[in-house]
Amino acid sequence: MRRLIICLFTYSILVNQAFSATMTETGKVTKYNLSSPSEFVFESYPNQDLIPIRLLGAVKNAGLYHVPANMKLTTLLSLAGGTNNEADLENIVVGNDQQDVVSSKGESKKSLTINLEEVLKEGAKTDYTLNSNDIVLIKNKSPLVSNDTFRIISIVSVLLTACLSAVIIRDRLHRD
Repeated sequence: MRRLIICLFTYSILVNQAFSATMTETGKVTKYNLSSPSEFVFESYPNQDLIPIRLLGAVKNAGLYHVPANMKLTTLLSLAGGTNNEADLENIVVGNDQQDVVSSKGESKKSLTINLEEVLKEGAKTDYTLNSNDIVLIKNKSPLVSNDTFRIISIVSVLLTACLSAVIIRDRLHRD
């Protein structure tokens, strides 16, 4: 009886550790899609002046883009292959490490949060015009349950399963 309970308990712990290690490894790598850096050059005609833009986050092809001056944010996202399903389109962050960012309303700030959903509804007049050395971060949506909460729930469920299995086995042995 005790051996069976110890075996079940050990098995539960090993399964939980393997599962949580897998979740941790995959969660860290894909948060901002930094695992595969890339550089892209887009020229519409020869000898055109290009500006560097860093695009990070939940897009198909994150990386350093060299694009023509006055390119719009929506055009850059199209060049990047669009966003992933996890992209938070209501909180796109644009910053610049060399100058302030100017919004479509003329406000100058260190960083700007853009709601792409509203931009697409209102049309091209509110689309952000990219400047040299802009950094665009497309964040992932916040998950309904965080990784830490999920890990705690899985540990508790494994422990409860082990305890309930022990109780059932004990009851069956006492009936005989």
